[in-house]
Amino acid sequence: MKNAPREMKGYLDNLRSELYGERDYFKKAMRQVRSRSKSNPRYHVDCAPLKILNDSVRHLMQEFKRLERPFLEVLPEDEEDKDVEKTEESSPFRVKYAPMDFGHRYIWLRSKKDIVALADQVTRIQSRRIAFDTNTMVQSIHDIEKRLKDVDDRLWDVEEHLMGERLEDGKVYVKRRYHDS
Repeated sequence: MKNAPREMKGYLDNLRSELYGERDYFKKAMRQVRSRSKSNPRYHVDCAPLKILNDSVRHLMQEFKRLERPFLEVLPEDEEDKDVEKTEESSPFRVKYAPMDFGHRYIWLRSKKDIVALADQVTRIQSRRIAFDTNTMVQSIHDIEKRLKDVDDRLWDVEEHLMGERLEDGKVYVKRRYHDS
């Protein structure tokens, strides 16, 4: 009970930053996949896992906001009505939490297990995203390797055509060409 204010702020701030980071990543990734697939018809990435993970993050954001709401500081009505420009203070990472009285401590103790479970879900989504990124990267490397092998084979053929005959030992034997004069 004594550590509840620090614990609550630490859990909620970390969870907030993780969720917003994942949300931003999926926005960029989906935008990148769409733009590449429009510009290059041969480019294909199975974006179904991205869509599923993006929907999961969206759901977790809603759940996080529901769990965080009791701990946020309530602003007086006159301050809410003011047109506040987007500044560092209004960014999603700057949040004012209500003072931790007995009621908030009780709410924290009841909702802590849900917040920890939410943090575990975010960690699993991050692991899946990393696995997807790694798999995509390996696939790209294999595609590049295949293209380089094709280029190497073509260069080999061009060299053979220009230089002469290549025997099994790997050496090139130049064909002498005689001109009929």
